[in-house]
Amino acid sequence: MTAPSQIGCLVCGSDRWVALPEVGPQSMASDWRVLPMPLRKRVCTDCGLVSSVAPPPSGLFEGGYSLYAHTASAAPREHRRQQLYARWIVHARGRAGKSAPPQSVLDVGCGNASLLLALGEHWPSTTLLGCDPSAEAVAHANAAGCRVWQGTSSSLPTNLQADLVVSVNVIEHADDPLAFLQDLGRGLTRDGTLVLIYPDGARPGVELLIADHAYSFASSHLREILERAQLAARHVEPAPPELGSFQMVIADNRPSSSTPAVRTSAIDVSRLHSYLQRWSALDGRLVSRLGDGGVSCFGMGEAAGLLRAYAPRTWQRVGSCTADEVQGSSRFGLVSAVPLDQLAGDEPLLLGVRPQDQPRLVERLSSRFTRVISWHDLIEA
Repeated sequence: MTAPSQIGCLVCGSDRWVALPEVGPQSMASDWRVLPMPLRKRVCTDCGLVSSVAPPPSGLFEGGYSLYAHTASAAPREHRRQQLYARWIVHARGRAGKSAPPQSVLDVGCGNASLLLALGEHWPSTTLLGCDPSAEAVAHANAAGCRVWQGTSSSLPTNLQADLVVSVNVIEHADDPLAFLQDLGRGLTRDGTLVLIYPDGARPGVELLIADHAYSFASSHLREILERAQLAARHVEPAPPELGSFQMVIADNRPSSSTPAVRTSAIDVSRLHSYLQRWSALDGRLVSRLGDGGVSCFGMGEAAGLLRAYAPRTWQRVGSCTADEVQGSSRFGLVSAVPLDQLAGDEPLLLGVRPQDQPRLVERLSSRFTRVISWHDLIEA
């Protein structure tokens, strides 16, 4: 694996980088594990691409990667999310002029194949294929009846081609995104379609805080790299609001009529700095907001993981987690989960959900709890 620090910017070739602020001595992986290493990210001052200075720990995805683990508490939430992704892909593909079901779909980085299963609900006669580097995820996928094998884009069979190749939230992890896209292009039939979904790197957001996101792409960055991979972007659109800050690009391997050209950055680098500085200060400001005593955390997903990693003094005050749906003996890491209706109304409730969702939840939960503690105002500009 080549560390990003050893090469120039993969989009524009510049060697003019500015280090982004550190949030703390530890960081969070995309499966919410706390890593004993700082983020160490930087931004290209010419095109605005954000890059990790060094690659994530070796073998992070091959073993123990648990984002898509089948647990009682995670399964319903994951199923709903993958249904949203599937619906988005089906409808966006139709808007791009591909209304007929594909004969075959290949999901590269498919996890436990939950997206493939959701796509199969829309296209019951389509052959569903996938690969993923995680042995645990592949075992889950095969147990669900999907044809999935352990591997990455570089290990795709040379004789395998699909009408639709999808890859959701994978390219930002790739140490060589150009090679990754070239691999996906080889997996397309002549008239096939490529669908890429990725975090929106054009504006600051929580994806900057994910240690194994080697790059943060704006759509202009991906257009450039797709051209170099002999692929042409045909359609770009943002995700539905309920999915969060993501982008989709639909591409194919037909020649583009445009000539690729490196564009001047439209990304405000100062906003990236300010955003990470606010996260760096969050723990101290949130501890002051909590007051004395312990709290329960409403939320058991990515935002709660971010608090655990980047606000450790705050997280030490969390005695339990809760959510609208808590099943069985659920836990979030070492913290036990308690059904919401079992919490006393005078128990302080710390929100562990996306900042943009917090105002709505404050309004809803304040009718039952005396103190609902939000922090969106400490993060959002």
